[in-house]
Amino acid sequence: MSILNEEEFRLLRQYRGKVDTSLIEKILDEIEEDFEKSHNISSSIIFVYANYLTLIKQNKEFFDLLSKILQKYSPKIGAENVIQLIINSLK
Repeated sequence: MSILNEEEFRLLRQYRGKVDTSLIEKILDEIEEDFEKSHNISSSIIFVYANYLTLIKQNKEFFDLLSKILQKYSPKIGAENVIQLIINSLK
């Protein structure tokens, strides 16, 4: 079974066209950059989300879902691969 068929990615696809993908890509790129230094996806998410607190609060469910996907699948297939799957799911 493909990761893209998992519940989290099905929920993520519901946001297609409803979020600014260029801004989401920027946030995910920052998470990836920080992750390369810290090697801790949770701390990278917290660090980057702190810079976008207003946006995060406005779209809490969406960003909670992004966090869940990153934390669940990054150890399995790598953060950069998960980020690509997220971006492709939103386009």
